[in-house]
Amino acid sequence: MKICFYPGCSFATSAGYKESTEAVCRKLNIELNEIPDWNCCGATVMFGENKLRATALAARHFALVQTMGFEDLVTGCNACYATLRKAARLLTEDQELFQKTQEVLQNLGLKLDRIPKIRHLLEVLMEAMPDSTSDRYKTLSVGAYYGCQLTRPDQDLDKGDYPEILEHFLDRIGFSVKEHSARTQCCGASHAVIYKNECQGLSQRIIREIANKGAEVIATICPLCQFNLDQAQIQDNGPRLPVTYFTQLAGLALGLAPAELGLNKLLVSADKVLTRP
Repeated sequence: MKICFYPGCSFATSAGYKESTEAVCRKLNIELNEIPDWNCCGATVMFGENKLRATALAARHFALVQTMGFEDLVTGCNACYATLRKAARLLTEDQELFQKTQEVLQNLGLKLDRIPKIRHLLEVLMEAMPDSTSDRYKTLSVGAYYGCQLTRPDQDLDKGDYPEILEHFLDRIGFSVKEHSARTQCCGASHAVIYKNECQGLSQRIIREIANKGAEVIATICPLCQFNLDQAQIQDNGPRLPVTYFTQLAGLALGLAPAELGLNKLLVSADKVLTRP
């Protein structure tokens, strides 16, 4: 399988997301074709600054995907996923905006004839991962955490406030999934940089809820969510749960070594809970 991949700004510097994604894709024979010379998607904040510029940032990628011969564009970041989908929707619904965006692209030597389908990496691995045939991790309790933007505002992938795709994924690949009520609560996102003290409480509330329901590990699908939940535990006297990426757990299920998956980069160590005979 070949996919067109947009990494986004946080992918390479996250705690093992890049390593685990690449390792799992190699194991599953998924070829990651990274968009050449990609730029920041603008994240969600750019649309509040300038609608045309925000749309053009995303549309540049759509045009590059077209030149690469792909119909789908895959990303592993929730903010990128939401931003790219918003731009795609606006370009489809607003012909005036489409024409103005096309003019911007023409100045860059690009042309947009079709808009790719935007997919999250979780969707791709949900289809590609085999069902588990081992009980090795069946005693490891995992709490799934989505963050705000995978299923909101668009809800075609899963239910907006109560998604289950990540739980189904983790269960299929051999982990014990714990139900909890914090799966789509906000961790503070980028506000955690500016309003650290206020956002610490948001992340700690999520961690405590997941821990209280009996989970030993948190699985997330977004670089900023992972960082916020991980660092929020460093100076907190509450429960300490390793915050992993779903790709890292997928890699363990496939028999890959923890070091190959970047698990040594977590701030809260996963060594004790992930060690299984």
